[in-house]
Amino acid sequence: MSYDARDDGKRSYDAAITAMRAQHIKAKHVVHIGDHELILGDCLEVMPQLDLFDAVVTDPPYLVSKGGFASSLQIEGGFGGWMRDYGNQGDIVQCDIDFADWAGPVFDRLTENAQAYFMVNGRNLAELQRALEASGFRLHTVLVWDKRSALPNKYYQNVTEFCLFVFKGKARTINDPASKNLVSLFQRDESIHPTEKPVALMQQWIGNSSKKGDTILDPFMGSGTTGVAAAQLGRRFTGIELNEEYFEVAVKRVTDAYNQPSLFPAEKPKPPKTGNLFEEGAA
Repeated sequence: MSYDARDDGKRSYDAAITAMRAQHIKAKHVVHIGDHELILGDCLEVMPQLDLFDAVVTDPPYLVSKGGFASSLQIEGGFGGWMRDYGNQGDIVQCDIDFADWAGPVFDRLTENAQAYFMVNGRNLAELQRALEASGFRLHTVLVWDKRSALPNKYYQNVTEFCLFVFKGKARTINDPASKNLVSLFQRDESIHPTEKPVALMQQWIGNSSKKGDTILDPFMGSGTTGVAAAQLGRRFTGIELNEEYFEVAVKRVTDAYNQPSLFPAEKPKPPKTGNLFEEGAA
């Protein structure tokens, strides 16, 4: 292999910039993967040091209700073990931050007229909406993800998660106005993270609220699903993660997505099934 002085110089320059960036940002570690930046650290300390972003897509931590029966989780089709580490105490992942703590700092990191997506369960939806609106966000609508995997409990089996689709500044039309507010997708686990989300779900939201080259922020990166989707769509991603184990997983997943863009699109969300009262056998 011949020596390429220009390539060697570029790699040295990139390494120097990464080191300087890590010193500037209050972070334990910063990794650059092409145009993507993954930061190990506390988002409340890191975000004030960052530039503005064109969109936010994230799944923030929150407590779920106690008392379900996760050991008997029913999975349609054998996929979606996203709750395998649920300890039945409401603490799937570390949760020592309130919605109100981060909503304002996230709002401040968005460009004017930007759109944002925040995932949440039904029990915490109202609290999250209050925190977002108090920080300046305005609500577009509530989106629904049909996980097609039921978490048994004492009342109704939970098969959905929600997402607050909000905006800053003036409202604007999404890129595909034909998109439905309810999508049905399996979660095929690609990492050790207990609440991993489908790449296709993140792709739909990122694709609807940004264009190629835009910047996407995920302050609660987890295993990097938002970053994978952003890389596959040609967006520039910045993710922040507090947990070192999940951070390393995210680095690998985003690196793989960057080095080998998807040749085939991820599974597209399926529209909800609707019954026909006039079909034979309909109740």
